[in-house]
Amino acid sequence: MPRVRKAPSRGTAIRCTVDYDLFGTNIKDEEGCLVKYDKNTEKYLIWFSCNGEWAELKENQFELTTSRGHVPNRYKDFVDRIETLKYSH
Repeated sequence: MPRVRKAPSRGTAIRCTVDYDLFGTNIKDEEGCLVKYDKNTEKYLIWFSCNGEWAELKENQFELTTSRGHVPNRYKDFVDRIETLKYSH
């Protein structure tokens, strides 16, 4: 599959391509759900169902497993329920 060039859609399926210890689980070759790109850190926030944890990966640490813009059914409801934390005083 193609490498990331432009931030893919929220909910796009990805596969981690590097050894990465995510709270005791090596997520290399595991599928995740891309949620958000952070311009400040230049990393992508990705949720992994294999252990229910979140990782911040650089674009050279994963590849797309679906075509750009396609959100698999298994992630549609999940990403619809996620909101960015809003701070209030």
